[in-house]
Amino acid sequence: MKLNSTRKQIQKIVALSLSAGVLFAQPALAEAKPVKKFSTTINTEEEEPAKKKTKTKAQKNFASLNNSSVKISPDVLKREMHVVAKDNDGKLIDFFVFDIQGTLIQNYKMKAKDHYRIAGLARGTYIYRVFCGDEETAAGKFEIR
Repeated sequence: MKLNSTRKQIQKIVALSLSAGVLFAQPALAEAKPVKKFSTTINTEEEEPAKKKTKTKAQKNFASLNNSSVKISPDVLKREMHVVAKDNDGKLIDFFVFDIQGTLIQNYKMKAKDHYRIAGLARGTYIYRVFCGDEETAAGKFEIR
């Protein structure tokens, strides 16, 4: 008799702990956010915490170049892209559009403040490259949906 009541108490405790765990995890699951994992270890003076990933100087320079010579904006309703050349000391800019396989699709020579509309492209991902003389000043990709 005593064994039977102990077993029932254990079952109740397990059921309560499981339901409490589900209730605790439910808000995190509903928001589709990962549940934080807490560590029980303590960092000693000898161990250093993991460093955050930072961009290298080359990545920062490329990111700043990527925005320095052209501005690209989509026109979702018409499935077009608009390209506006920024001020580049009056130099001509070569704007190239490639498909994902690397085939040249379109080529424009642009002056400062020129505006071109890229239209007639099939749905897919395209790569653009911008040159000012022999130097590549911007590169990236865009998608026509």
